[in-house]
Amino acid sequence: MDFIIDFIKIVFILGFLIFIHEGGHFIAARLCKVKVEEFAIGFGPKLWEKKGKETKYILAAIPFGGFLKMYGEEGKDSGEGAFNSKTVLQRFFIVAAGATVNVIFGLLLYFILSFSTGYNMSTNVSVILPEADVSLSSNVEVGDKIIQVGERKIRIKNDLTKALEDCNGEYIDVVVDRDGEIKTFSIKPVQYMDENYILGVQVAMAEDGTLQERLYYSFWETIAFIGDMFYNIKQLFTGKLGIDKLAGPIGISNVIAESNSWYDFTYLLAFISVSLGLTNFLPIPALDGGKMVLLAVEGIRRKPIDEKVEESIQSIGFLLLIGLAIFVSINDLIRLVKTLI
Repeated sequence: MDFIIDFIKIVFILGFLIFIHEGGHFIAARLCKVKVEEFAIGFGPKLWEKKGKETKYILAAIPFGGFLKMYGEEGKDSGEGAFNSKTVLQRFFIVAAGATVNVIFGLLLYFILSFSTGYNMSTNVSVILPEADVSLSSNVEVGDKIIQVGERKIRIKNDLTKALEDCNGEYIDVVVDRDGEIKTFSIKPVQYMDENYILGVQVAMAEDGTLQERLYYSFWETIAFIGDMFYNIKQLFTGKLGIDKLAGPIGISNVIAESNSWYDFTYLLAFISVSLGLTNFLPIPALDGGKMVLLAVEGIRRKPIDEKVEESIQSIGFLLLIGLAIFVSINDLIRLVKTLI
C-alpha cells in the first residue's frame, strides 16, 4: 500500500509539473497563433491519445518528460501558423513560457505555504547562546531586533545565515533596534561545529499577527527561497558544489516518496517546480535557455543562424545532457543502494 501511495505522489508531482511546463509553451504558442501538432506528457508506451481540432494530445507511461510539437518548428516551413514564420520576439516568448510558468507557480505555491503555516522566525533575540563571543554577550540584549549585519539588511532569520557566510570569523558590524533606539556593535562571530559561523543568538518565533505582518514574512521568505536556488546554481558553476550532488529523476522520486506530511509534499512541489524552471533557463543547447540564446543571436544579427550550424549545436547539447543524465542517474542509484544496505 505504501508503494502505491509513493508511486501516486511521484507521478502526480512530476506529471503535473511537466504538464504546466508544456502547457506554458502551448498557451504562448496559441497566443502567437502557432499551430500545435502534438502535446505530449511522458515518454514510452501511449496510455491515452486524442485528436483535437488541430492538436493531438498524448499521455505516455513514463512521466519524466514531455514535448510540444509545433508546425514549422523544424525545417523551413513558413506557412500560416508556422513557428518559423513568427518574429524573434514571439518565438522567444513561446520558448521562455514553459520555464516561466514553472518558476511563477513554484514561488506562488511557496508564498501560500509560508503564509498559511505561519511558521516564521523573527529577528528578535530570544536567547544569548553560551558559545557567543564576549563582544556579543556584553552588548546585545534579549529583545533586541537585529536589523542589519555588515552590509546586509536583516528581515528574516535566513538573512542572518547569509550575512555570515563569508565573514571568516572577522568582526562585523551588527545593528539592532532596542525599543526604538538604533545601536551598532562590532561583533565577532563564532564557529559552530567547525563549519558555519554564527552570531551566537537564537531568535524568537514571529507572532501570528496582522495580515500585513504575515504578508511581510511570506514575501521575504519567498525571496530567500529563490535566492537560495540561484546561490546553489552559482556554487555548481564555480565548482564549490560538486556535480555528484545533483539529483536526477531517480533521486527526486526517492525524496518525493520519503515526504510524510502535506507540508513536505507541498514544499517539494514548489521546490522542484522552481528548480525545473531555473534549470531550463540555463544557456545550454537543447534546453529552453539554449534556444533562447540562439534566438537572441538571431535577433542581434537580424538573420537566422545557418540551419546546419544550429542543428550541430543542438545535437552537441543533447549529447551532453544525455551524458549528464546517465552520470546523475548512476549517482542516484549508488545513493539509493547505500540507504538500503
